[in-house]
Amino acid sequence: MKLRYRIGTRVIYLVWRILFGFRIEGRENIPKNGGVIIASNHLSNFDPPLVGTAVWVRECYFFAKRELFVINKFYKWIMETFNAYAVDTKKPSKETLKYTQELMNKGLGLIFFPEGTRSLEGHFLEFNQGVGWLALRSQVPVVPAAIKRTNTSLVSQFFRKNRVQIKFGKPIITNGFKTNKEERELITQKIEDRIKELYESISDA
Repeated sequence: MKLRYRIGTRVIYLVWRILFGFRIEGRENIPKNGGVIIASNHLSNFDPPLVGTAVWVRECYFFAKRELFVINKFYKWIMETFNAYAVDTKKPSKETLKYTQELMNKGLGLIFFPEGTRSLEGHFLEFNQGVGWLALRSQVPVVPAAIKRTNTSLVSQFFRKNRVQIKFGKPIITNGFKTNKEERELITQKIEDRIKELYESISDA
């Protein structure tokens, strides 16, 4: 794990834990070695750093909307420093998918938001089947994750009215599946169902 990545995730964790009561469940479900996809729902711009922080034991790479890389040079530097790379989230290019598959083949971790964009109201959006495609092509496990309340105000989080929580589920094993359309749809639906189950199981406390 690169030093800057380790420091960054630890600082984010301490800030959110101390100021906002950040909670993490199920981290033991994340494999410590080998390629893995962490698939999560998406509520706000806080999700990528918080999910990355919650993973803790693994350095991960991030799909990021290409629009984020043109905001300004400093923001682009932050994104690239912490392993984000530009993607057309509506229709990832073959080059992007190939690069991502190479990361998996090298035994690295990827944080993927299958909805492709934020659901500010908190309801689930349609899942992009790219997550199923990548999982099947790479034959890596997918760890479902649910994040809750990052779309609430920081003031309400500070006063613990809306405590941010992340919960990881048991890995979905993709070995043995074929890479055809039917299997891709099946594994994508399975990932979506697991994330929704995790989301509903997060306490309201």
